[in-house]
Amino acid sequence: MRPRRRSPTPPPRARRNVGRRRRRPVPVSPSRPMIYRPPERRSRLADWSRTLGAFAVPLLVIAVIGHRFGRFATDPAVVLVACAFALAALALLCGLAALAVIWRDGRPGAGHAVVGLIWAALVLTPAAALVWQWVAHPRLVDLSTDALDPPLFHAAAFERAGRANTVRPPDSEERARLRALVPDVVSRRYSIGSDLLFSVVRRQVEAEGWTVAELQAPRGDGDRGRIEAVARSLIFGFRDDVVLRVLPEPSGARIDLRSSTRWGIHDLGRGARRIRAFLEDLDKAVVDTYGR
Repeated sequence: MRPRRRSPTPPPRARRNVGRRRRRPVPVSPSRPMIYRPPERRSRLADWSRTLGAFAVPLLVIAVIGHRFGRFATDPAVVLVACAFALAALALLCGLAALAVIWRDGRPGAGHAVVGLIWAALVLTPAAALVWQWVAHPRLVDLSTDALDPPLFHAAAFERAGRANTVRPPDSEERARLRALVPDVVSRRYSIGSDLLFSVVRRQVEAEGWTVAELQAPRGDGDRGRIEAVARSLIFGFRDDVVLRVLPEPSGARIDLRSSTRWGIHDLGRGARRIRAFLEDLDKAVVDTYGR
């Protein structure tokens, strides 16, 4: 009897594939070709707009707060503010250009562009207000109610060292030009004594929140007095020097004011507004105190 032959043992890999059906490749239908879609690119202008705007806002806030509380001098603070305005202008341009590209090509990034425009608007709004004040008000630096003999500064002469504006009064031609620009800013006369008027003026200076640098009170009726103080702008904190002079007259007393900005070539109308507001408040205080 012949021995029975054994079938050869398949290799291990062959054992795994025994009984399994091979997967056939799925044919690609010619009616549905494969389409390559490249990844969508975000607008770089939108990213730049958001970045520049986000950097301009804190730069402006730091410059204003630092100068307001005396941490920065005027010159570096103005440089920082100018840099913030420039960055905001670039953010505005990049944002507008990004929206135009997004509208044309359909790229993503509209949200970043809108955020950049919002940051730019927050920074450029005070810049627009400054430009409007520059155009709307005449260019003044030193304004006085007495164009012929303006009051003189004493304490401010020591403070204005370096690049600050001079404390010397303008020449006669400049004073004539100022008189033509603001004809309503004139001396004010009252039918009370100089000592009584000076007491009301002193209380009014304290109510305005001005820092008194020098005070010379009259010794009695018929004597002159003067107050030299420092006033500051509301937001940025620019320092302006103010001097008030009380002179006796036969029928009462007269007051003269002079406001001079320490820095810049334009006070943006602060001097005229300050003198008008002070004299209006002084009129009410004199009437409330003495009835005349």
